[in-house]
Amino acid sequence: MSLKRKLLVIGGSYMNLQMKISPKNQEGAVTSGGEYRYHPYGSSAIAAIAAAKMGGECVFATRFGDDMNGKRLYEYYKDCGISKRLMRKDESAQTGMCITVYGDHGAYESYLSEGASIRFGREEIDEAFTVTPDLFLAPLEEIGYEEHMVVVPAEQTPEDAIDEATAQALMPELMIETSDFPVSHPADISVEDETKEQSEEAPADLEKIISSETVSSYIEQKSLARYAVELADAQNIDLLIPYTPFTAKYPLNVLKNIKMLVISDEMLYELTGFFPNEKEKALRALVALSRQIKAKYYIVQQGDDSVFVYDGNRYEIVSAPEVLRGETRRIGANMQDTFIGALAAEYLETKNIIRACRLAIVVSMLTRAKFGNLEKMMSRAELEQYLTEKEIDLNK
Repeated sequence: MSLKRKLLVIGGSYMNLQMKISPKNQEGAVTSGGEYRYHPYGSSAIAAIAAAKMGGECVFATRFGDDMNGKRLYEYYKDCGISKRLMRKDESAQTGMCITVYGDHGAYESYLSEGASIRFGREEIDEAFTVTPDLFLAPLEEIGYEEHMVVVPAEQTPEDAIDEATAQALMPELMIETSDFPVSHPADISVEDETKEQSEEAPADLEKIISSETVSSYIEQKSLARYAVELADAQNIDLLIPYTPFTAKYPLNVLKNIKMLVISDEMLYELTGFFPNEKEKALRALVALSRQIKAKYYIVQQGDDSVFVYDGNRYEIVSAPEVLRGETRRIGANMQDTFIGALAAEYLETKNIIRACRLAIVVSMLTRAKFGNLEKMMSRAELEQYLTEKEIDLNK
């Protein structure tokens, strides 16, 4: 039985076809290119891969279709060292697929089909937390929705409610009269059970409602990603939250157990009005941020080679080793999702936030150095050999 501290990741799994093309090679409707690669895609998946490759105990809850892409992803995750305990095969959906097309000068576009990755259920999330994680990576994309019918007086129907024809089809009296109500149900919950549950929750005089002139119905969708975050917080599990336009939707101002909030300098500027390119500005920005969101550690990513770490009292700037910066600095201005996974794995192992940030910077920079970066991602043993050869000390 492993004694390592455990990271739980819940998120999508996508097969990504990466292809390089050149507009100069367009003939009619066909634009030809050269290299192409297949890789896992999705921020949560990449973070899980990085955590496992850095020696962390990572449990990844995800869904595949019953197809070749699902099998390939499943085997790849296992080879990386990710626990297979919460990986699920969905026989009713394809494995998620992404196509990324790179053009001249590194510009690219991605096209995503979510497939099975958007079909989580509340029961799966509840099961995921039975692994008793020490750290939970907040979902970095939506993982599914839970639908509820809401019955309101007609004049209170929200503007974004479903159209009138659909609302008529969903009238409560129809629910009482028939069990053939055409909605999507989890495989393990019968239509009869759900109808019974909805009837029990309804007002006692519901049967007296006879027309859409007195009530309207609409479907309310609740985010299961948000449910997972709130469940972790309620169970006092430490949270790792990378701040993105998606995770900004979480109730960050009321969460009690944010261990690490990772945010880019651009995002910090948008939130506070201070661009953290100087020590004083960074501190002002983080003091302002800490009034809105409470965390143990605030980690500001500055470009692709430095982070500013603040714990509410002290700060430290952690930069990439000079030899590494010279080799990879030209590649781009932002850090990779591998930073998050490496940060989690090293922090859980050492409880040293500075060392964890230093390792995460190295991993991020090394995995953006070549096209098809996940193929080039080092194992923990290979990374330690590289650090020895380059005389890089993670403790200073």
